[in-house]
Amino acid sequence: MAENTTRPEKIHLLAVAANASIVALELVGSVMGFSNGLGLTNFKWYTVQSNVFALASSVAFLVSYLKHGGKIGYIAGMMRYIASCCLAVTFLTVIFVLAPMAAKTGEAAEVLWKGPQKFHHIICPLLTAVSFVFLEQGMSINRRRIAAACMPTLAYAVVFIILNLLRVTDGPYPFLRVYKQPWFMSVIWFLIMSGVALGSAVLLGWLRERMGRKT
Repeated sequence: MAENTTRPEKIHLLAVAANASIVALELVGSVMGFSNGLGLTNFKWYTVQSNVFALASSVAFLVSYLKHGGKIGYIAGMMRYIASCCLAVTFLTVIFVLAPMAAKTGEAAEVLWKGPQKFHHIICPLLTAVSFVFLEQGMSINRRRIAAACMPTLAYAVVFIILNLLRVTDGPYPFLRVYKQPWFMSVIWFLIMSGVALGSAVLLGWLRERMGRKT
């Protein structure tokens, strides 16, 4: 009985520790990434956007935890869910698309583990998923929240496809370069990325419902 009564507090402390770690690691990765001299131009990358949002979501989690006496508010909970889904998309895209592409020119390490990539592509996405699924308390996951978690990825894809069509920008990812591939490949890539976003949201929500804890 004593073990059951102390377990929730241990989970709380682990969630706090995980989110504090995410904040620290994201800050280190961001400082390293933004040291390239490109300034706000770095935000053209989905990786940067998703990791900066993950940083903000962990800060929101910690603030909400302290403000509400260990409870997590709806906004902070949704931010954590969206951040987890976006970082899952980042991780899966890197592992199954960008790294194999880079491996053809011997640059896979540059994508996977060099500089800020070790934080933004590997460590933070994995730590965020583990924390969200197993450690954090919050709202349950339903269809409306799954749809909301997919929106940032879909919005990014649509905006950058349009910018590529208008020749305002090039890429920044190979599969967004609409003029350098057949039109049907752009459609296929959009469907793939939409599927990855939806699949990540559903899987994380399913795991959370079965393995995590709800308030």
